[in-house]
Amino acid sequence: MKTLSGYVNSRQGGGSEGTGAFYVQTEIVVQIEIVKRSASVLFLVGAVVVLYRKAIRLWWTYDDPWNLHVSIARPWTDAFTERDVWPQSLFTPLLLGSHEALLFLAGLDPDHWYRIQLALIAACASALYFALRLYVGTIPALTGALLFAAGPPLCSFATQLMVIHYLEAILLGVLAVIAYVLAFRRQSVLLELLSALLYFAAMLAKEIAVPLPALLFFLPPTGLRVRIRHLLFHTVALVGYLSWRWSVIGTVFGGYGWAIAPGEIPGVLMSLPWKVILACAGAGLGVGLAAMAVLAGGAGWAMRTRRGLLIGSVTLLLAVAPILPVSKEMQPRYVVAVWLWACVSFAIGAASLRSAARNALLVAAAGTVLVANRQEWTHEYGRSIRMSEEARAFMSLDGSAMLRLPAIPPAAMVELQWLKEEHLRGARGAGWFYDDLFLCGEATLADRRIFEWVPQRREVVEVTARIPDLARSYCGAIRHNAPLRAEFHHRDEALFWRFGPYDQGRWTVVLGGGLQAFTVPREEGFRLAGVPGLALRVRYESPEGWVTYSPEIALDFARQPNLIWHR
Repeated sequence: MKTLSGYVNSRQGGGSEGTGAFYVQTEIVVQIEIVKRSASVLFLVGAVVVLYRKAIRLWWTYDDPWNLHVSIARPWTDAFTERDVWPQSLFTPLLLGSHEALLFLAGLDPDHWYRIQLALIAACASALYFALRLYVGTIPALTGALLFAAGPPLCSFATQLMVIHYLEAILLGVLAVIAYVLAFRRQSVLLELLSALLYFAAMLAKEIAVPLPALLFFLPPTGLRVRIRHLLFHTVALVGYLSWRWSVIGTVFGGYGWAIAPGEIPGVLMSLPWKVILACAGAGLGVGLAAMAVLAGGAGWAMRTRRGLLIGSVTLLLAVAPILPVSKEMQPRYVVAVWLWACVSFAIGAASLRSAARNALLVAAAGTVLVANRQEWTHEYGRSIRMSEEARAFMSLDGSAMLRLPAIPPAAMVELQWLKEEHLRGARGAGWFYDDLFLCGEATLADRRIFEWVPQRREVVEVTARIPDLARSYCGAIRHNAPLRAEFHHRDEALFWRFGPYDQGRWTVVLGGGLQAFTVPREEGFRLAGVPGLALRVRYESPEGWVTYSPEIALDFARQPNLIWHR
């Protein structure tokens, strides 16, 4: 504690007469510091509750059913040892290990899971506060931690249980930093070992923790050899993690989602900074950009020295670099490390200003970030509550019912069906479709009841009565002979496509006659590891509103990796 150490230094050699008073005053200083830190933690916990309390109304969304499926059907040790658990070359075994633990503690009650998720966000913010207090005063440290918890990217962390491993990686990583700094100051080998163990666990949670030793390398203001020596345990941890990853999934690097062709790399690199800024700004772009500008001002002040510029630049680069392979479709969770960097850099920079300027900057940052948070929360929570209500409704539907155009991702619906029918022994046969082409097929809807989300009522309701009119109107308006072109190229376990001849409009890949549908760019590629082929239709919706479909196109990646279809 800076206050206490300074006070002690000023009192040393004061003589026996003042010894009693010295210890009394020292005890008072310690108690005040404890009160300040306890109050700061309570404030951060309260802020998380106020900002994200509605999250406990949500249900299983996104990848939650898949995670539950694996956690229920497989031993928890498989996540650490079996290749088939990780089809996308990811290796985050602590994610599924955490799900096993949560299933034991909270069962299948999602409200308890969301409470634990909020507790983790509060724990991350509190740990960040204590880490910042090693370098700055109470108010800058508290503001930096609040900015992190209230950042627009954190809204998705409060509403998506599937990203719990990001929070675990951040919490473990920040604790590793605290242990490392204390180890260096106290010359404690045990704390160095603890820091390395925390770092190892953080990597098992999520790969974003891998670059952490680069930050630790810069923290001690000493010679090069001393810094390298103090990172010995962390180097062993890194080598151990990479070896373990290689032995399980056969690669050090992994990727998923949109594929990047070699010729696209320059364009992806050029667009990456702006995508990161937009993801950090959130749905309220204006106030989000204003918040980013304020944080950039404080971070810039932290990098005004040569050492500060070096540390800031290197750590920012390491925070951004892991985003590149998945940056074609930017998600808020991808930029959480960048947001963490911005909050820490801002707090350090603001703390070095004079009191008036510092306070003005802290207030401006807190105000703009909180407003940006509320705008992003409205957007994120609205989408998540729809998915939650659709999932709840599906769990109660019988075999005669179907969901029309759910917001739940198609792959998640399959896993939700397993959870309902196989694990919970619910009614079988309920279905869904993601494209109204399904209404135009040969499947009979005479005995089917159709349900869908109605935004005006904010609930899933039965719409069976209007389906015949909708089917006649939609199916009759399809332009079956409109010009259409599709090129497919499969290489390196990725499918690349180019649709045409239209430059404007919306493109969709439709599977199973409408049972699944994915809105896609006109020209793009997607990783499909282990998929031998596909049968799909291409749907085009013009800016004027008319629609056309291709016939079903059968893709065999082994026999015909390149295919061109046109009409």
